[in-house]
Formats: sequence, C-alpha cells, structure tokens
Amino acid sequence: MIFFSVIIPAYNRSHLLGETIDTVLAQTYSHFEIIIVDDGSTENIKKVLDNKYSHDPRIKYFYKQNEERGAARNFGLKAAKGDFAVFFDSDDFMKPAYLEILNKTIADHPGIKLLAAKYNYDNNGKMEHHPVLQTLAEGWYDQDLFLKGNILACNYCIRIKDHHYKLFPPERELASMEDWLFLLENLSHDKIFIKNEIGVTMRQHDERSMSNNQKVIIARRKATDWALNKLELTSSKKKTLIAWSHYFCGIHEYLDHKRGAAVNEVMKAIKGDGLKRSFVLLLAKSILGRKLITRLK
Repeated sequence: MIFFSVIIPAYNRSHLLGETIDTVLAQTYSHFEIIIVDDGSTENIKKVLDNKYSHDPRIKYFYKQNEERGAARNFGLKAAKGDFAVFFDSDDFMKPAYLEILNKTIADHPGIKLLAAKYNYDNNGKMEHHPVLQTLAEGWYDQDLFLKGNILACNYCIRIKDHHYKLFPPERELASMEDWLFLLENLSHDKIFIKNEIGVTMRQHDERSMSNNQKVIIARRKATDWALNKLELTSSKKKTLIAWSHYFCGIHEYLDHKRGAAVNEVMKAIKGDGLKRSFVLLLAKSILGRKLITRLK
C-alpha cells in the first residue's frame, strides 16, 4: 500500500541526491513511494540511481525536458499513486520519523487537506532554526500566515486522493517562488496544520536556488504580480503582500551590498504597512551597510 508519494524534482546535484534518498528510505513509516523527476539534468541522474537503487521498487525515476521545479512537481503529482503527496528537495534530509509525524497528524485530523512539520538548517555542520517557524505554535493556519512569505519552503504535504487542488505555477520566471504561490492559492479556502516537531533538515550551500539575490528579487516581484492578478485577495491582504514583498526584496538587495536599493525597498514597505520592527531594523542595517556592521562586530 502506498500512502505517501514523496516527490523530488532533480536537476543535477547527483553528488547530493543519494544522501537525500537514503534519508527517505530510512523512514520509520514504510508505506511510501519516491518519485524522482529528472528535470532535464545534464548529469546522468538515472545512472547514479541505477548504480545504487536498481533493486528498490519504491524508487521511480522519470525524465522530462527542463522546465523548472513547478512543472517538475506537477509532473510528479500526475505520476503519484499515494493518498498524499510530500514535497521534498533533492539536497535535504528527512528526519527518520518525518512521515510518521505526518501520518499521525492525518489520523488525528480526519479530512485534513494540507499539513507540515517544522524544519531546521544544516549550515556547514551548525544547526540553525527558522526564526519565525521556531516559535510558531502548533495548530491550524490560513492564507494570512503566508502573505508575508513562505516560511515552510517546499516542506509540506497535501492530500491528492479525492481532493481538488491547484497545481504549481509552472512558469520559469516564477522559479524559487512556486512553493509560496502553491500555498497561497491552495489556502484560499483551506487551512494547513503545522506540527511542532522538526521533520526536515535543509542544507545550506551555494547551489541553492535562493543564493542568487538579484534573480530571487526578480522572481519575487513577478510572483507578487502573479498573486495579485490570480488570487482573490482583500485590499488588506494585498497591502500586506505588497509591503512584505518590498521588505523581502530589500533583504536581498542588502545581501548584495546594494544599500541604496535596499533603503528604497524598505521605505516602500514602511509606506505600505507601517513601522514594523523588521522594517526598521532592515532600514538601519541598510543605512550602515554590511561592511560597517561586520567591522563593528
């Protein structure tokens, strides 16, 4: 019996993929399949998988032309045989009890559509927590939680059997933002239950899709426009979405040492949603600059 379909888009990263798959195979809950969607890799992902996992029927490999992660996840959803889809990245680790945590949550909440556990980061061997997610109380949350941004990354699970849901936006220009938009759209009329346990460790490295700041800024702006045009949002929700997107872009301008651009973005955020503590802190950092702050430390 297949209850969970773990969908992993892969584009190269063959040196990391095996470690990721091993953490899925080590789950204490056993009713799952792993769907690897090779999104047009230039590396021979199939050979890597065949060399190590040819004996394991739980691993199913599919190749498609490169169209970015949104389209790859949609491909995986269409191939999935499980009742629930678990989205996962090709360079991260599952804690051994992750699927068991999800299964228990489903059993505790019959009819649940969306659910997630928390995650932490492995930053070169140093474990770190998401500052917002760490203190978030366990429970149900609606679309409002995600108007400021996606605190779950791709680490969530959705019912796919007997459930009408929206697919990931496949547009290439939305790459790195498709997980956020998927949540915003699917939470228009549903809620997500977030468990307090940590189920996933995300690896921080230079190959991650969020490491190119200017590319991320462009994607966030396009994603914001997509959400404003595609979703039915109240004026208050639109205000929050726009302001926090300016804040998000300001962070990435600051990380790129573009102080003037960062100040401009955070001033738009303040104009849109007031003097939030996060906005004021970013404004101060942007005025001082990363180099000066580093010297002061």
